Amino acid sequence: MSDFNEIVVDVAKVDRAIKMEVPLVMTTYTLPRKVEHYIEQVVTIFLDYVKQRRLRDNVIYCIQELVVNAKKANTKRVYFIDRGLDLNDQNDYRQGMSTFKDDTLNNINYYLDLQRQQGLYIKLVLQLKNNIITIEVRNNSTITSAELARIQKRLIKAREYEDMEEALIQMLDDTEGAGLGLVMLVIMLKKLGLESNAFEIHKTGSETVARIVIPKDLQKAS
Repeated sequence: MSDFNEIVVDVAKVDRAIKMEVPLVMTTYTLPRKVEHYIEQVVTIFLDYVKQRRLRDNVIYCIQELVVNAKKANTKRVYFIDRGLDLNDQNDYRQGMSTFKDDTLNNINYYLDLQRQQGLYIKLVLQLKNNIITIEVRNNSTITSAELARIQKRLIKAREYEDMEEALIQMLDDTEGAGLGLVMLVIMLKKLGLESNAFEIHKTGSETVARIVIPKDLQKAS
């Protein structure tokens, strides 16, 4: 028996969003396991509809990586605020990140409650339009310029690799912890035959946005 209450997927709603080429939006504040499972089901329905079921495992991995990173970013924001530290101050950043992982793992429910109280969300947006599948993961704790620069540098380097062995040696980031996951994502998309511009991370005035763009008729890379 499942250890969580499953969220029932409205298949008709998913089909309608695809046919009308409108965004299908899923929002969560704490990303419980039942929401992750719901996302997996919706993505499967979406890919089945566009006859790209073979992409399922890769797309779900990429989405999981991005939503977990978005959740971590929101947790980081409330953690720094709770400790009276400034994310944009280099010394404060080093101090906060030295204890962030252990403190939040040991008291995660407290920090998840803070995220909900402050309205920090994670949004997954799926859309098929003009034969292009767009996947966006958005969160409203805007990435700092220093964080974005670190990620962009990592992504540029990741696009030089063909497999994970070299990446494992050169790109494991102990400070941020999530760097290797993004490298795997880039390599995975490359193996699917997607160009480097198929994935990007940027910030708007109020959100951090990670976007993957996939042609509906993508052919498997040789």
